[in-house]
Amino acid sequence: MLNQISLVDLAVPLFLAVREGLEAVLVVIIILLYLKKTQKKIYYKFVYLGIILAVISSIIFSILFNMLLGGFSGLAEEVFEGFTFVISGIFIVTLILWISREGPKIRETLENKIEVSISTQKILSITSLTYVIIIREGIELVLLLTGTSSVGSLNQIDVVIGSIIGLTIAIIIGIIIFFGFRSINLSKFFKATNLILILFAAGLITYGIHEFIEGGVINPIIEEVWNIKHILPEVFPDGNTATPEFLEIIGSLLRALFGYNANPALLEVIIYPILLISIGLISLYIWRRNNK
Repeated sequence: MLNQISLVDLAVPLFLAVREGLEAVLVVIIILLYLKKTQKKIYYKFVYLGIILAVISSIIFSILFNMLLGGFSGLAEEVFEGFTFVISGIFIVTLILWISREGPKIRETLENKIEVSISTQKILSITSLTYVIIIREGIELVLLLTGTSSVGSLNQIDVVIGSIIGLTIAIIIGIIIFFGFRSINLSKFFKATNLILILFAAGLITYGIHEFIEGGVINPIIEEVWNIKHILPEVFPDGNTATPEFLEIIGSLLRALFGYNANPALLEVIIYPILLISIGLISLYIWRRNNK
């Protein structure tokens, strides 16, 4: 049986894999259901080809990215990780904006693209459409898992196991939806996941700033605004017997998922709410505009 620390470590990659996997699975299901509804199952193979190519590409990207990430040490490592977190956060922001634009009418958009591909006999565009959808989620998952692994110091084995379990859960849910046992409101689903992504993005970028501060690249203004490690620590276990265990678990999950810092610098305290509010407002504006 997995011990408690392993379960805590598994929770983060499992949650991220379910979220990213389910988003990709639901979009693919929209395509398959449309082909099924229009009696064009013959084009399933082009969808499957896109899935296979995207999965292979995601694995290759993961291996190369982690090899590059592990090639630095000392100051260079802190600076590189800072750039990695900031760029990853910016990439997540682009996905947030894409979901905000496409989320309200994603079913209609995908069905129209598939119909155009078939009517113009550009069949491979079905493969490319599927590939782009899957690879985008694959790269996003790799960036999020890399960020949470570095921030939360998660064990790589736990990350792999948690990811596999999470993706399996997402696929099972997708199969259930495909065979009509349960339907899902895609607009509400993407709206809810967008809120989570906003927290992820703000946390990643802020932690990237934290790495730059650690490397002496950026002035923190004030190095430590507060320190509540004795109340809500960042790691589990934190070695302090006076701290309740459940608070250690909560703190470690918040750190891994959202870049929680128990003793932030003033620059971090300023940047995080600015990012959270600005990304949230822009996303809301785009969502409402495209929902009309």
